Amino acid sequence: MVAYLARRFLTLLLVMFVVTMLIFGLMHAVPGGPFDQTQQPLPGPAMANVMRKYGLDQPIWRQYLNWLWALLHGDLGIPFEQPTMTVTGLIAKAWPITLVIGGLTILVSYVGGLVMGCAAALRHNTWLDWLLTSAVSTVGVALPNYVVGFLLISLFSVKLGWLPVGGWGQPQDLILPVIAFSLYPMALMARYTRASTLEVTYADYVRMGRARGLSERRITVRYILRTALIPLITIMGPNIPNILTGSIFIEATFALPGLGSYFTTASLHRDYPLILALVLIVAVLWGTCYILSDVAYTLVDPRVRLEGLSR
Repeated sequence: MVAYLARRFLTLLLVMFVVTMLIFGLMHAVPGGPFDQTQQPLPGPAMANVMRKYGLDQPIWRQYLNWLWALLHGDLGIPFEQPTMTVTGLIAKAWPITLVIGGLTILVSYVGGLVMGCAAALRHNTWLDWLLTSAVSTVGVALPNYVVGFLLISLFSVKLGWLPVGGWGQPQDLILPVIAFSLYPMALMARYTRASTLEVTYADYVRMGRARGLSERRITVRYILRTALIPLITIMGPNIPNILTGSIFIEATFALPGLGSYFTTASLHRDYPLILALVLIVAVLWGTCYILSDVAYTLVDPRVRLEGLSR
């Protein structure tokens, strides 16, 4: 296990290096720049001083090496749009809000989707199955989260007046964003859970358990649910990084000062240090989640062995 994890984390470091190098090259290959004369006209000497201040007057390869050396010392640079702050400070201020929303979204969507999918599979071809799969799951997949957000605001904030329209600072501010953000992954999880549970329900070893006289509860918990979790681990891996880095639509709809909006503003303003920091965060989260998914396979199904674990 230790050798496997060490190899995977070394591979993750290599992937991060390649990703940042590609992003760095693509940023500079796009016409224009953060201090484009068409947007912020400056005299020649002033422009030269600005370019020299941020190191943009140097060759691209040297700029990348300077950034990489600063990264190794824990310095992500200074955002061009907010030069009074650091990129680290900017992320440290916005990301906790996104992590709170994202963490609650993961909890609600995955637990709710697992329960809904199992209930629909165990009550196959009944009214409950139709309600959970045809109504809730279909609506959750079809409606974008910002549309769900506007509907929730219209009902619970404008008409009923139960919850605030948006903002941050009070516990009730979390309710509507988490519901709107959770609906799609919960519907996706419910549909996959139902399909995998139905497939396991008619497996030979489940029928053998019933023939041996095992209780239906034991068969459901020990055999059906445990085996049905295996394909769900694959579904969870790619979704978690997307949720933990925020949604520009949810944050804009509910006026949340989170990290999601920076993905768009940094790209529009060609804020190179902020773009690289955000890409680095996403790459680390994706790589880590896939490593944890591999480990989770062995915990759910003992038949699965990691490469090199049995050697």
